[in-house]
Amino acid sequence: MVYQILIKTETLITAMHNLQNLMDISQISDKISGMIGLKKIIDHLDITILNAELFTVGTEWNYQNASNPYSRIYFITEGEGTVRHHGRTYALLPGQIYLIPCYTTVDMFCPKAFTHYYVHFTSRLQTGLDILSMFECSYQAAVAGTLINQSVFDRLLELNPHKELIEYNANTPIYQQVLDRTTRLDQNKAPGNILETNAIMRLLLSVFFDDNSQPQVVNTLQGLKRFESVLEYIHDHLDSPVTISQLANIVNLNPTYFSNRFSKLLGTSPLQYVNKRRIEKAQELLLGTDETLYQIALQIGFSDEYYFSRLFKKTVGISPDHYRKQEQTHHQR
Repeated sequence: MVYQILIKTETLITAMHNLQNLMDISQISDKISGMIGLKKIIDHLDITILNAELFTVGTEWNYQNASNPYSRIYFITEGEGTVRHHGRTYALLPGQIYLIPCYTTVDMFCPKAFTHYYVHFTSRLQTGLDILSMFECSYQAAVAGTLINQSVFDRLLELNPHKELIEYNANTPIYQQVLDRTTRLDQNKAPGNILETNAIMRLLLSVFFDDNSQPQVVNTLQGLKRFESVLEYIHDHLDSPVTISQLANIVNLNPTYFSNRFSKLLGTSPLQYVNKRRIEKAQELLLGTDETLYQIALQIGFSDEYYFSRLFKKTVGISPDHYRKQEQTHHQR
């Protein structure tokens, strides 16, 4: 009897080990599949440089609640300044590189003067989403021990001439002027130029994602891949009502499970994400068109322009009118 019990116990232990091995293989398979998906997302990233220049600013470089539909990279060569965003103050110092993601509300200050390379750019997926609007990555990195130096920025400017942030005509939408000039300059680029520019931009961005201990970044990338069809639907229907049930049906999931999974991976609920994308679209329209607030509200799914204005101010920190006027009169290098 004791012998039979021992045999059965040994059989059970063996079965459990086999099951554990199967689970390990399944987890490894899921991880490999996930990494392939993440690679595809990064490979399909479309990076476009809007403005780039080596420039010296003085005490006039003093802005509050600045927010733009493009990201910024700063590389300081002389002097110092400060920027504040995401609840932290960063000292702009030589030998450091800085990232300010698109749609980030930021305060900027220069006590005397500093010289820096600045690059304004977008980094969009096929869904239209700018990937940097979704991440909480590092925003400051030392370049010592990396391939990044002043020569890299000089080469980037050489590959992308005439992209200085000139004083645009403030009587017409500034952002649209930037986009039009970028399209005009980029359409005649040689393939080699495009490839080298893309490689340099990926090198610059890589230092902000060096920390493998950032689970939020990994989760977000997984979420972007898992819910790609949902994000594309949202992008195409910002002017229409969007419900949890509609979004859940796209990926054949129970609405509650879908909402929980979406929130866990992307760090925001589905409806919060929809409103975030609507306000980002509004920022682009405010800078890229001369349409009224009511017209813009309709294009992003709001029939009440006053509700739109309240939501915009809650999200961006200033009213839509103030935002449009501020960006027309100030050009933050």
